Amino acid sequence: MNIRLVLILACFICTPSAFAGDSNTSQPSQNKKNQNYEQQLTNLLSSLNTITGVPGFSVSVVHKGKLVASVATGFSDLKSKVPTKPDTTFRLASVSKIVGATMLAELVVNEQLDPDQGIGHYYPELNSKYHGITIRQLLSHTSGMPHYQLKDYDIYDDHYSTAIEAVNTLKNRDLVSRPGYAYLYSTHGYTLAGALYEKVTAQPLTKSIQDFISRWTGKNTPAIENIHSLRKESTRLYELNKSGAKHIEYGEKSYSIFGAGLLATSEDLASFGAKVLHRAKNNQAYRELLFTPTQTLGGKVVEDRQFQVGFGWRIDEDPYGRQVYHHAGSTPGARSILAIYPEHDLSIAFLSNSSWVASIEQLVFALASLYIDDANNTVMKSSKYQITSNNKQLAGTTQCQSNQCTLTDNTTDFAQWLNSFNSSRKPVEEWPVFIYDVGNAQRLLMVNKVGIAAFEGQRHSFAGKVGKDQSYAIQFHQAK
Repeated sequence: MNIRLVLILACFICTPSAFAGDSNTSQPSQNKKNQNYEQQLTNLLSSLNTITGVPGFSVSVVHKGKLVASVATGFSDLKSKVPTKPDTTFRLASVSKIVGATMLAELVVNEQLDPDQGIGHYYPELNSKYHGITIRQLLSHTSGMPHYQLKDYDIYDDHYSTAIEAVNTLKNRDLVSRPGYAYLYSTHGYTLAGALYEKVTAQPLTKSIQDFISRWTGKNTPAIENIHSLRKESTRLYELNKSGAKHIEYGEKSYSIFGAGLLATSEDLASFGAKVLHRAKNNQAYRELLFTPTQTLGGKVVEDRQFQVGFGWRIDEDPYGRQVYHHAGSTPGARSILAIYPEHDLSIAFLSNSSWVASIEQLVFALASLYIDDANNTVMKSSKYQITSNNKQLAGTTQCQSNQCTLTDNTTDFAQWLNSFNSSRKPVEEWPVFIYDVGNAQRLLMVNKVGIAAFEGQRHSFAGKVGKDQSYAIQFHQAK
């Protein structure tokens, strides 16, 4: 028996390839998938640069804790033709809110902060009209704090070294609703949340944010944007007008660090999202706090038209019924989003260096779906096509390269609606489309002035809803 046991053990020790073979052979396959996906993202975003006029994009995707794609297209400096790179930092705008919310969640989980205690308990010097507001109400936008008002004309004039100092920008403004009863989006609420964090921890956000990110991800960003000492990797800022993208100067965001004052690379931001997923998966307290829909004091779920609201994070489903948590942002010189998929352990960050009208949630859902659904390019050749929209039909012929074709449409309601946004250059008449095999079905992604629209189909016949009561259908027929 002893001799047999030794021989069996020897077999296990001497032939590891018999058990590791699957891992070794799957790695090249995974690498190829990642390379294909990066090329798909590059093609889509390069086309989006052209159609929208936005100078620079950066997108990164982390799956199961590993970076599987990082793509930067266009320019961080148009005048000097400096390309965007993986280490280019972009404004996060209101994506800053979910970084701040997650930092506050850590205090709650560590029992340093009661989310349902009036903030006057922690901050007695605060104007008494705010004492009864809770941190949960601040982060779910049910505090009654207003958003920007006319009295904020000078809010960008001064630099604030602490969040407590920035509370002066509130100017003792009145609440616009009773705390806990109505959803009203408010960046000023996050100004208060940042000051509360400083009161509880007795540290300025300039130190706390750096420490938090270092502990959670080991990365250098997200970080506070200091316009008086900008990082050399920071992109220039732009806005769109009829002549194209116009450079604009950095304005102060120190009045609300948690509300809109952070910057990051897309890789670091996606890594932060992945770490939030990891913490939530392994710690029920984080999962329930961050991603349970908040209720008003009247017992109603806090929601906007498109999503429910948790502890700062938005709770949503993508067009394919997958649960997703996210937050988007828009500010001069930036349009941004971070989205995380708990069931797929995937985090995707999308950043840009211009303020522009964008269906940014649908855009990032479309990009993430290519990876989740293991999409492969459908090779197309010269094709005839027919578009049907709101009882109007168009027909044409297009030349295709690989899976990319172009549709000419300047008359349907959908095309005219798209051209009503982001008035840079002349209206678009030729819309790039990319076609993919997704399992037994096909998917078409149409690059347009407000992002990327997805249409589902079979055998080169695609359809999708583009409005409340409108659909848009596309059929391809092989040209002879």
